[in-house]
Amino acid sequence: MFRETVSVPSRGFLWGRLPRARLPRLRLPRGRLPRAGMITAGLAVVAVIGVLAAVPGKPQLAASPADWLNGGLEAYADTAGKWNSGENAAVVALPGGRSLWLMGDSYDGPVDADGTVNPFRVHHVRNMLLLTSGSGHSFRIDDTIAGRAAHGAPGAVVQPASGSPRGSVASPAGGIVAGNAVEAIYDVFAPVPHGPPDVPTGTEIVTMPLASLTRPSTYTVAAGPSAGCRGNHADCVEWGVSMLRSADCPPSTGLASCTYVYGEEWPSASDPAHRLVEAVAGPGSLGAPGRWWYDTASGWTRAGGGTRATSRLASPLGGGTAINGFSVYQVSDGSYVALSGGLGGIMAYYANSPSLDGASPARLFTGPGSRGLPSGFAYQFHIEPAYSSGPNVVMGFSVNSADHDQACLDYAPYYDVAAYQPEFYSFTLPPSAGAVVTGRLPALRPR
Repeated sequence: MFRETVSVPSRGFLWGRLPRARLPRLRLPRGRLPRAGMITAGLAVVAVIGVLAAVPGKPQLAASPADWLNGGLEAYADTAGKWNSGENAAVVALPGGRSLWLMGDSYDGPVDADGTVNPFRVHHVRNMLLLTSGSGHSFRIDDTIAGRAAHGAPGAVVQPASGSPRGSVASPAGGIVAGNAVEAIYDVFAPVPHGPPDVPTGTEIVTMPLASLTRPSTYTVAAGPSAGCRGNHADCVEWGVSMLRSADCPPSTGLASCTYVYGEEWPSASDPAHRLVEAVAGPGSLGAPGRWWYDTASGWTRAGGGTRATSRLASPLGGGTAINGFSVYQVSDGSYVALSGGLGGIMAYYANSPSLDGASPARLFTGPGSRGLPSGFAYQFHIEPAYSSGPNVVMGFSVNSADHDQACLDYAPYYDVAAYQPEFYSFTLPPSAGAVVTGRLPALRPR
């Protein structure tokens, strides 16, 4: 179903930041894990913390694996010899039943018969695209889209802007169809010397013509809003973690239609508890952040645009509400749900407008336990509007392992390529926050 909205995840460790994948040095064979072994030690802790007793007379919220998506990814990875695993999976619904998947850190190359990959035959690529069509039994991946690196190897589709700090990478946040193109937001991350993983230092707006999606050379890149980082990398904003087109715009902006752009503000580079902030762009203004309207402590304003101190930004969920991974989904006219993952479980915030003011929180799920993936964790939980309709939604998330051997190889994907492939579940949203009876995500079935 085609909707002009897109939910996107944020990058993350456990529920927030994710350590960068290490480049391969050698291959140490190991048996493949069953498909059930793809979930998280971190979520096991969440499950222990957050288990709730069943409420008499009320069934708990239930979810089931979206086999058509999980199986479609696995089949493509095993046979195509192209993209085989990666994080993020920000999905943009395209006209004609197609979708464009904005992938972050990915691996490109063949998968061996035992489900592992050989580091001498695959390439680590900072961002890639997947072009898909259909849903349900008709779902398929039609193509991998990559840029070109040295010696003709696949490279990142989107490069960091000129002048970015050395070692920076461009990571997709999300995208939306605007006219005859996809407009996607990529955040530029730079390394912190002797510190935690990368921090956002800037934003790029990438225009991808629908007629030439498979040709990255036709894409154009414009500067987006500043990340706003100040001393000690505090108050950085990762813009574009979710985007939603709406005719319900903040009245003070005078806009009849707009695109909401949600962001995660970081209190510091090492603090995983982020704060929700938001802005709106009028028609044709997404690539011009100076014309965005920002939700600030003094109301919606253009004053200073994305170059002013981000400490003035307001938070519609309240300054004390921490988020890690975020997406906004329009359930129906006048009904919205924002999804976030955190140490309290997978949270939903029910609201009557896309500005999310006065949203009511509810915990949808505690997490499933880890079943076989060493030091596994899950992150970037989000609803996929491209495959959802009304309250019947598909939720996706990324998985990975922090386990390393003596050669400093990440466990995923060298020992099991499926341990770095996105996962998807289907469930029905409760009609309101008060109707939620917290459930627990089931473990994935064996592959």
